[in-house]
Amino acid sequence: MSSFDIDWCGNFYGIYWAYEKDRLVVSTVFEDKDEANRLAKEVETWSDKFTRMTIIEKNNDEYAICCYQDPQISKSKNLGLYRGGMRQASGYEQVKSMIVQRSPLLQIAYAADVRVINTYEQISRLIHIRKCRIIKESDLKKQEYFFEKIAHEKNLTSNQ
Repeated sequence: MSSFDIDWCGNFYGIYWAYEKDRLVVSTVFEDKDEANRLAKEVETWSDKFTRMTIIEKNNDEYAICCYQDPQISKSKNLGLYRGGMRQASGYEQVKSMIVQRSPLLQIAYAADVRVINTYEQISRLIHIRKCRIIKESDLKKQEYFFEKIAHEKNLTSNQ
């Protein structure tokens, strides 16, 4: 693993959108509390200046989310969060304009039962995202989305 490689973690149930401190919050929801705690410790070390979130809109009305700290400045393990296969339903359409206006915050969450909202627990602090972009899947060909392309390709091969 080179210093610019990212260890992509996609083992989370999904995301939920919240609104806190006048900002949209993207919470990645894990069903394994130990994993959520481990990832929260890592994500909380991310520098607010070098965090990235990219939402990749796919051609089949799905989207993927990719979050990471620029590995060129990371002093610790390079960890990223990536999950695809989420539907562009009404919730996504409602928050899309908020994302475009102002980068959201990121948070790691745990759910004892993902079907019951009152079992959700915030694990990490709110992480500021410096750069947030919404792109089309075809944009992954561009060099500026190198890390997103790697995460996307890894996700495709692991789901086959």
